[in-house]
Amino acid sequence: MLIVGCSQINQRTDTQPRIAIVIPARIDSQRLPGKALLDILGLPMVEHVRRRALMAKYDVPVFVASGDESILKTIKNFRGNCLESRQEHLNGLSRTYEVSKDLDYTHYIILQGDEVLVMPEQIETLIESIKSNPSNHFWNLTTKLAKINEIEDKSTVKCLLGLNDNIITIFRKSPLTSNTEIQMKLLRKICGLFAISVSAMKTICENKSTPLEESESIEQMKYLELGGDILSVNTASNFTSINLPSDVEEVLEVIKSSPIQKQLVAQVINYES
Repeated sequence: MLIVGCSQINQRTDTQPRIAIVIPARIDSQRLPGKALLDILGLPMVEHVRRRALMAKYDVPVFVASGDESILKTIKNFRGNCLESRQEHLNGLSRTYEVSKDLDYTHYIILQGDEVLVMPEQIETLIESIKSNPSNHFWNLTTKLAKINEIEDKSTVKCLLGLNDNIITIFRKSPLTSNTEIQMKLLRKICGLFAISVSAMKTICENKSTPLEESESIEQMKYLELGGDILSVNTASNFTSINLPSDVEEVLEVIKSSPIQKQLVAQVINYES
C-alpha cells in the first residue's frame, strides 16, 4: 500500500480513542463519471472535501483512499496524505477497512468524497461523540429532511430512530403510510459522514453480504442486519452532496447564497496544508 506524507502514523500505548478520517474515492462513478475530480470553483471535488476535513479543530489525520492513480496523483500534488487500495471495492467502508490494516487507529471517520459542502463542525461533532463514549461502535450523522420530495427520492438515504436515538432502519423510499407532514417530522436523512470502530468494521467487512444491504445498496444496513447498533448523531445542516449532474448546479447555488458556505469555500481555496 502506498502511503504518502503520513508522519502521524505511530504506534501508541494510550487508552484514548485513536481517530483518523478517511475519504474513500473512486473515479468510476456510474451516475456521474469522474466526479471525484470534478472541478468545483478551481479545485477537484475530493480536494474540497479533504481540505474541509483538515479544517476541523481537532488534530486528526486525514487520508484519501483510492485505487485510481489519477486520484492518488491529484492528492499528492496537493501535498495530501493518500492511501493506495485495490481499485475495485463494494463501497467506501470496505475500501477503508483495507487501508486500516496498515494503520494504527481504533476509530475511523468515513467521509464520502461527494460531501463537498461538509462543515468542519459536523466532523468535530462526530469526534466528540467518539471521545465521550468510545465503547460505542458506530455513529452516523443524520439531519431533518429539507424538502418534501426527499421522502420518495431514491438518492436520499433516510432512516427512522428509536427513543434512544439508535437507528431502527434505513431505506431509500419511505415505508410509512402517515401523511406528509408527519413523515417530515419522523424521517431523518442519512448524511455521508459516519464513524466506526475497527472491530465493527471487521464484523461488517468479513461477513457475507446481507439481503437488505444488497437489495438497497446501503452499506450501513449490513451492520443492522447483523444485530449491531448505529447511534444517530444530530446535525442541523442539510447541505446537498453531489450524486447526479443536476446536483452540481445546486451545490454552486448553495455556495453562492449561503454566507456560511461562501466563507468556507474561500477558506478552502486559500487553505495551505
